[in-house]
Amino acid sequence: MVELLEERKTIIQIVDINEMTKIKFIKPAYLGLASGSITCAYFFIFYAVEKQFFFNPLVFWGSFLILLSAFGAVVFQYQNQSFPFIIALRSFFLIFFLNSAFYNFFYFLMTNYIDVQLIDIQYSVIKKGLESNAILSGSEQQTAWKISKKELADNLKAGTIFFSFMQGLPAGFMLSLLASYIFKKD
Repeated sequence: MVELLEERKTIIQIVDINEMTKIKFIKPAYLGLASGSITCAYFFIFYAVEKQFFFNPLVFWGSFLILLSAFGAVVFQYQNQSFPFIIALRSFFLIFFLNSAFYNFFYFLMTNYIDVQLIDIQYSVIKKGLESNAILSGSEQQTAWKISKKELADNLKAGTIFFSFMQGLPAGFMLSLLASYIFKKD
């Protein structure tokens, strides 16, 4: 009888550990989905106000505050608990991955289906940026950076956007690595 009780306690402890691990993994997934959705809404609001704002560098870099807020929510979640480096890394990278996936899918939909005219707007924003950039004022540099509307449109297809998403993952991993190192609590 005592052996049966001990066995039940062991099984309950294993289940508790598994449930705890699932919870620690699910919460960052929800945060990643939420931050990705908020990022899309953020860009859509700027699109609705003025279509050129969709490509504004300040708007783009400002969207990282949403990602960093999700990172902060994970850190806050673990404020009174141990926050091992590997759990922090997994949590932060999952948030980055989902946020980036949502944004890239949203960007693809916006430029290919919702408003095809965004290609023309992005083209004019690129041209203005190149013309106003003092670093690229040399004729050779200007020629090297010229892009046609057709090249831009070709770069907004599903395969290219997916490839761009994949290229961004190492940078996201490095950001997650840095955040994990800073906020770990062993």
